[in-house]
Amino acid sequence: MGLEIYSIQFNHDTGNATSDAMTIRRNAAQTVTLPEWRNGVSVKASDSPAAYAIGAVGNNTIKIKARFIITTRKPAFPTLPKPPSIQIQAINPPKVFNPLGDVAPTTVTFNTKGDTGVVTMNVTGHLGSAVRVTNTTWTWQYRLNAKQPWTTFATTQHRIYVLLQMPGLPWNQIAGGTQLPWTEVLDVTCAWANGASTQIAAAGLITEHVFALGPGTITYDCPGGGSSHYTIGGNFNCTAFLSRLQGGFGNGQYVNCTDCGTIVSVFSNSLGCNLWSSRMGYSFGLNPILGIGSNVWQTACGWGGFSYHEVGWTGGCTQNDGVYDACLEVNGSNNPTTGPPFIPVLPKNMVFGATGAMLYRDRLASVAGRPTCNPQPNTRVQRPVV
Repeated sequence: MGLEIYSIQFNHDTGNATSDAMTIRRNAAQTVTLPEWRNGVSVKASDSPAAYAIGAVGNNTIKIKARFIITTRKPAFPTLPKPPSIQIQAINPPKVFNPLGDVAPTTVTFNTKGDTGVVTMNVTGHLGSAVRVTNTTWTWQYRLNAKQPWTTFATTQHRIYVLLQMPGLPWNQIAGGTQLPWTEVLDVTCAWANGASTQIAAAGLITEHVFALGPGTITYDCPGGGSSHYTIGGNFNCTAFLSRLQGGFGNGQYVNCTDCGTIVSVFSNSLGCNLWSSRMGYSFGLNPILGIGSNVWQTACGWGGFSYHEVGWTGGCTQNDGVYDACLEVNGSNNPTTGPPFIPVLPKNMVFGATGAMLYRDRLASVAGRPTCNPQPNTRVQRPVV
């Protein structure tokens, strides 16, 4: 006879995520099947994903649900004592960080068919304080009683995402919906914002990484007059953008400010931020800027001005709130209206500011353009993903 793990479930209470994993899906078309780890099905860490929010879990003990069976397959397993109970635990490889820690020793009891049914087990970890994605390995062990040594009988691999808070809109926890957090997005955002312990830091890192995609992956659509390519019909084509990130064509290389503002807000919110994509305007002149994908300081594409501009924005999207602009860098010099010198500054939680405050508005808009470069909070949106 042999002892085997039949299944491991991380998300076992879809009504909350205070002591278990949140509800997620892989992408717009594919769900995450529960239990996340299944014997004979889950081979790689990515086959068994689970996402947790630091803010939701807090100091609560995280629980998983597992099921164990005795089969006729090897390796050999000793005859069960009476009553048929043993202890089972899982440990991490030495010096390898796992945000869930170990699986604490748990007494399990088998029925006459050699099946424990679903057993609740505690893990010893507490997620830490920062965003991360970790491929983990658990080594499973049993012993017949506390006087005997532990014997290894299986290993399992899992991909664990740690977020700051429960994801903000458009992401939600509506079971079966396409706006559940996507693992294909979390693979990107948790890597980009790795180590961020605040929402400001996480959104700033997302903004940096989006801007750094130029010019190889995306660049501003000067040839098309600044058209949107990934934000269409009120939705964000996240599927196409992920394809572009993975080396596919997606919707092509061109983006505009609406695309960039939406990418920043949607990606940041997957980590538990609460950004909006919101506009300013209308029809204002520009200072020299460094557009995404460009190495030339100039007014956007040489046009002289924007009819509007859209960015990731905090709070009420007013002049007192911070902007995250992955579409361009502004001039951080004492006089941003002229140059050189040009000191590139990527706006990350840069307060929009009143005219004359030498904050985001004054660095983006020309002196003549500042009076018409005003926040338009009525345009703020958190676009659904498709």
